[in-house]
This record gives sequence, C-alpha cells and structure tokens, in this order.
Amino acid sequence: MNLKSVAVLYVGSSAVTALTGERGVNKTFVFKGLGSAKYDGYADAQFFDPAALKEAVFSALDEMERSCGVRTKELFVGVPGEFSRLVTRRYLISFQRKRKIYPADVELLYDKGYNGEEDGELIRRSSVYYITSDKRRIIDPVGMISDSLEGYLSYFFADTRFCELFRNILAEYGVKKVNFLPVSLAEALYLIPSEVRDEYAILLDIGYISTTFSVVCGNGAVYQSAFSRGGGHVAAAVCDKLGVPFKAAEAILRKVNLSSLDDPDSRIEYSDGKESYTVSARDAKESVKEGLDLICEEISRCLEEGGGRNIEYKPVLLTGGGITSLRGAREHISGRLNKVVEIVAPKLPYYNKPAQSPLLSILDMALKTKRERSLFAKLFY
Repeated sequence: MNLKSVAVLYVGSSAVTALTGERGVNKTFVFKGLGSAKYDGYADAQFFDPAALKEAVFSALDEMERSCGVRTKELFVGVPGEFSRLVTRRYLISFQRKRKIYPADVELLYDKGYNGEEDGELIRRSSVYYITSDKRRIIDPVGMISDSLEGYLSYFFADTRFCELFRNILAEYGVKKVNFLPVSLAEALYLIPSEVRDEYAILLDIGYISTTFSVVCGNGAVYQSAFSRGGGHVAAAVCDKLGVPFKAAEAILRKVNLSSLDDPDSRIEYSDGKESYTVSARDAKESVKEGLDLICEEISRCLEEGGGRNIEYKPVLLTGGGITSLRGAREHISGRLNKVVEIVAPKLPYYNKPAQSPLLSILDMALKTKRERSLFAKLFY
C-alpha cells in the first residue's frame, strides 16, 4: 500500500465492508479496492456469531485485496455506536503569564482532562470548543495569546472486548497494525459542515439493526446513545403483522410509500419465484409505521436525555442505510418527533447515498489521521 492510501473496515449491523482509498481532488476519494460480506450482525453490544463475523471479515478483506492487488498491513476499524462510549470533560490549565498557545499546551490539556479511570480503550479525543482568558470561545487555540486555556473535551472509548476480538481476528489474517475510530464522530465531521457544527447539531444514523444518536458541536460531541433498533425491525413488524416471510417483508418495504394516498382496495404483490404474496397496501403501511414508531420512541428518549435549549430547534440530520430509502419514512419520523428531519449523505458522485455515510466517513477520518501522524513525524523527527 502506498503512502497516500489507507485501508478501513466498517462493521455494520448486517455486513462488514473493507475499503482501500486515498484522497482525490475537490474533497473526493480515489478507491483502490472494495470488499463486502454479509453476516448475522449484533445487538446490545454483542455479536450474534463471532465465528461468522470472522469469516465475513476475512471474505471482505480478501475481496478488497484482490481488487487492489496489495496486502493489508495496517487497518483502520470503525467502532459502531453500540461498542463505543462518549465521556465529556471540562478542564482548565493556567500559565505563569500571557503567552502564545502551542500544540503541546493543547496536548497537556487533553492529558490532564483524562483521569485514566474510564472503562474501555481510549480511541479518540476531540474538542467541542476552547476558552481563552478573555472568555473567547474558539475552535483552534493554537497561536492565540492567553494566560489560561479551558477546554470542553470529548473522549471516545471503545469496548475492550470489541478491540480484543478484532485484534485477534486481524492478527490471524495477517494485519500487523490495527487502529480504532469512532464511527459517530467520523460521520459528524464528514457529513456536517463546520459552520453548522459551530452550533449544536443532531446526527441520527439508523442502520439495519442498530441506531446511533449523537449531539455534536465544534469538532467533538456532547452526547451519544446507541440502541438496537433499525430497518430490520421495521421489516420484522411487517413480517409479524402481515404473516409473510421475512424476505417478503423486506421486499414489501421497498414497495411501500407512506406518503401516497392509496385506494382502500390497493394491494402490494411480491413473488420470489416459488411463492407469491399479496397484501393490503393499507395494512402494509400501518405495520411499517408501527415499526418506525418503535424507533421514534427511542429517539424521543435520546432527545430528552441529550437535549436542552441547545438543540430545541435544531433539525435531526438523518443518515445510514436502515430506513432512508423507505419512501415517506423521513416525513413520518418528523411528524412523530415534531421536529424537522433532513437526510444527509456524502456529496460524491455515485456515492451520494446515506447508506455510504459510515464507510466514507471512516475513510475520511483515517486519511486525516494518517496525514496528522505524518506531519507530527516530520516536525519532531
């Protein structure tokens, strides 16, 4: 792998995807290799079948390496919301006199703010904002003149069992170095413009089985909660209420439009080549709404826990592949939450789908991390 490329692994709740890429022009990417494999997923921070997960990871990496023709020596693994935890800290350091703030001062602030007593493995630290002695709230304090530096800091911790599991899997595959990145923060920094993040913003990633709710500000986050509800649970609600197989329920979801006005006798048909199923369009809609309402109940809880005046009038920025392709789902969620809901996705040709958000966000953060490490090495060595 050349010095400009990185390899990343996205652990979704229905599939794992491996990608090798580098930075292109105008904030685009150049993809070198891609591989994906489905598996059973996870719930409540537990993988249903670790052995199947291992097979899926090996399969995705094999496919990626065949397409790019390079063995993977270093890999950045995105840690899903269910396996990561956010801790926020406010900390102040003082100087003997007013002077210029240096990067080493920022590092010291982070080190002092983290007491080392948290459970899990520290994988990322970032700032919501900094405050200088003249009470200015700033995003980057380096170069400012002050006799103190206060930080509102975010620390992301990964579940120790998650890290150990993937280190063991990847070591067996032959990957020599493994880095872990928080998916929720990667998505926030990649999908939400900095001018929007200067104030508080709400990011909601609804996946197939798992959903992550985040309140972000600046370059950090102030609240995060993940729960095991997603698009697969909506399909399960259709399956239970209409009495059709799960595969048929997923196909019916793709045909439902919650915003349409259907005749009472309207039907939705599905055939898998062996069996045919016909259901009432009205019943299908009601079952889909019931599934979405279960997700909305959890989102409402998150809004209450992580809310306050800072996000009272902020829109919910929705991404992920769980329900964004379901026609009318955004409007239904907006009505249930009584909040504006906007869909956000990567601004890339052919990859501008919300389902691509986690993978490309991890790639973006991995490329920035590699660049920062390279600059650090040049400065100090």
